[in-house]
Formats: sequence, structure tokens, C-alpha cells
Amino acid sequence: MKSAIKFTKTLFLTLLIITYSCSKDDDPIVINLQNLEVTIDENPTVGQVVGTIESDNNVSLTFNITSQTPSGALEINENTGELTVADASLFDFETNPIITAIIAADKAQNTATVTINLEDKHEVGEYKFGGVIFWVNTSGDEGLVCAVSDQSLGIRWYNGTNVSTGATALEIGTGQVNTTAIVNVQGVGSYAAQICNDLSLNNYDDWFLPSIGELQEIYNNKEIINTTCLQNSGTALEETAYWSSAYWSSTESSNDSARILRFSDGYNSPQGFGKGINNLNVRAVRAWTDF
Repeated sequence: MKSAIKFTKTLFLTLLIITYSCSKDDDPIVINLQNLEVTIDENPTVGQVVGTIESDNNVSLTFNITSQTPSGALEINENTGELTVADASLFDFETNPIITAIIAADKAQNTATVTINLEDKHEVGEYKFGGVIFWVNTSGDEGLVCAVSDQSLGIRWYNGTNVSTGATALEIGTGQVNTTAIVNVQGVGSYAAQICNDLSLNNYDDWFLPSIGELQEIYNNKEIINTTCLQNSGTALEETAYWSSAYWSSTESSNDSARILRFSDGYNSPQGFGKGINNLNVRAVRAWTDF
């Protein structure tokens, strides 16, 4: 009899353990998605990876975007949760400094919030540093701006006498050196380089006459420059007429001539134009750094 009772107790405990174990095995797995917040530079490329949605459990999930602002900015790999840029034009700091999305997944009990903070980068056409950006270096921390209006619609390059100033540099980044050389040789007066050198505008007083390379870069970006100038109480670059659309550069061609660029058609003569016989336009520029 005692053996039967003992066997019954043992059987009961065994069944209880088995039942408990099965109950534990049948408990649903709780899966939580983790929020994602990242900071990236504005103007990424299509397909660029911005991050991956993770969960607190290593199980296979199927992901989808339930909403995003702005619409169409992101796409997600449904198998991995990897988020990539779908429409690069929407990743513009001035328009959408923050991009957000809500991500869901099957088996997950919650949704994940995605926050993408865009880092502002200096761009051609922006109104900054006292003027309109028309050139930025490859690392984005140095560049050039032009004034929003012309400093003259008709002034000579020389100060009354044809002399060599040594201002022969052509490249982007040499306009200041040219202007300093011109002013040092020609002295005080009313001429193209001098009015730029004397200019005080928007709390900056380090303006100069652009080199021919810098002037060419302004011409290359004239449409967006004109738009920004007009939006900031300035005037568009002269380009409606023939010689009245010509601008002086600080690049000297010879004792009696200097390089010009005609904005009506892009004409740029290496021989230059007469320093003293041509009254042309002037648009001052300055350099900036973001160090």
C-alpha cells in the first residue's frame, strides 16, 4: 500500500514538472524594436545606408515603414531592417533638417521611431559669410562668396597709368593676392581693385577683385547666384547686353590689359582688354573658412 502511495506521489510530481515545462515552452517570445537616432551630412547619395533597426531578440523579422516625414525619403530592407536613402533631394538641411519614420515588424510588440538629424553643409548658392557662396573646397570648410550687388557698372582697371602690377595669377584662391599687388603698385584712387579693397559690406572688410578663375566660377553658377542675390535685396549679374555684361578680373594680361569675362555669352579672352579705355563692371568677392 505504501509503495502504491509513493508511486502515485512520484507520478504526480513528474506530471506537474512536465506540465510546468510545457507551459514555459509555450509562453510567447516578447520582441521589442529599438529606436534609432543618427546624424548624417545633408545631401547624401541614393542608396546610402543611414542605420539599421535592431530588436532585443535574435529572431527573424519582417520590417516595414508605416509612416515617414517627408514621404518617400527612406526605404527599408524588409529582411534586415537596414534603412537607406530613397530620395536624396529630400535630405536638404534648409528644407528638412530632421527626417523621421515609424518602423514596424511582424512578431514585435512595439514600433521603432527613427530620427535622422541632418548636418548643415555649405553649398553653392547659399547666402552666408556676407554674400552668395559660389565655390566650396572638397572638404567643405573653405570657400568664396560674391557680393549680392555690383560695386560698379563702369570703372577702369588702372589708376591712370599703364604699369605692370605683377597680378598675373589665374586660379581660384588667388584673387586676394592679385588685388593686394594691384593696390600696392597703383596706390590710392578710383579703379576696379581699389573699390573692392575699400569695400565694407555686411560686417566684412576683406573683399577683393576676383581672379579670372574665380570670375569664371561665378559665371558657371550665375543662375543660382542671381536667384539668391534677388532674394537678399541684391541685383542679378549683368548679362543682357554685349559689352555691358563684361566684368573685370584681377588677373593682368600685360602692362596695358587685364582679363575680363563677358556674362552674356561667357567670352573670356586671354589677351585681355585695355585697362584704361574700357569701363566695365565689378563684383567683389571674399574668402571664408569654417575652421
